[in-house]
Amino acid sequence: MRVFTCTGYNQHYMYLNQGQHTMPNGLGMGGQHGYFGLWLDSDFGRGHSRARPRCTTYGSPQLSGDEDFTVNTVEVWGIGVSPAEQEQDENKKSILDADPEVQAIMEMTGKTMHSQGLREPEEDDG
Repeated sequence: MRVFTCTGYNQHYMYLNQGQHTMPNGLGMGGQHGYFGLWLDSDFGRGHSRARPRCTTYGSPQLSGDEDFTVNTVEVWGIGVSPAEQEQDENKKSILDADPEVQAIMEMTGKTMHSQGLREPEEDDG
């Protein structure tokens, strides 16, 4: 696994568009129209990675063997409790305490918990 953090060169983190005739329909990450670090067409059948020599947003190299590719499988990961399950939880914890696995994954990817020291004051029941 590799993690590519933003370079600060631009703020083209994500692009998502569907059902329009004037703009590309699909999901793009980093780069710009026609030259995304990773692009998946809206039908998830085709894509490209045109990051030569590097993606301007994330500094990543080309993420596929060929610039243009056909998608065989798309795997999507979700971390944490689903929004529906979260609404049912009456004893909501701080997001800092909610899921130790998420914290571990963030630490493995080099992310720091910037808000770790910023907590709401504990309410005194007495």
